[in-house]
Amino acid sequence: FVNMATLATLHVCTSCRVPGSTHELTKNRAGFKLFQALLDAFDKCPLKHRVDIQPTECLSLCPRPCGFSLSSPRAWHYLFGDQDPQNNMEDIIVFIRQYLESDDGLIPRKQRPKSLQKSILGRIPPYKTCV
Repeated sequence: FVNMATLATLHVCTSCRVPGSTHELTKNRAGFKLFQALLDAFDKCPLKHRVDIQPTECLSLCPRPCGFSLSSPRAWHYLFGDQDPQNNMEDIIVFIRQYLESDDGLIPRKQRPKSLQKSILGRIPPYKTCV
């Protein structure tokens, strides 16, 4: 059993650009806008003290821009792409709440919010220490 009341880390790719965009300043990129939108959304969210939101220069999601990863000790780790900084905040917060309320972070696809069912790029099993 894992105590998922512990802090989770949300890494947000700030360098993501929408296809066809120029090499604009980071603050104008869709990934940075996603990071800012998540900071704003969590500022008003009861989960804000349980989620550490970290800007990350690159998550290598270029073909599927606007992405984030979610991880917590001894729990499944997730990687998502195809996020919309203007429309996906509620789904992301719902997913993070599901994640934190679970025993091991494993959220089956059909239980995830709709926008996070097809945008998953990978999940990594929990790290188990050797005894």
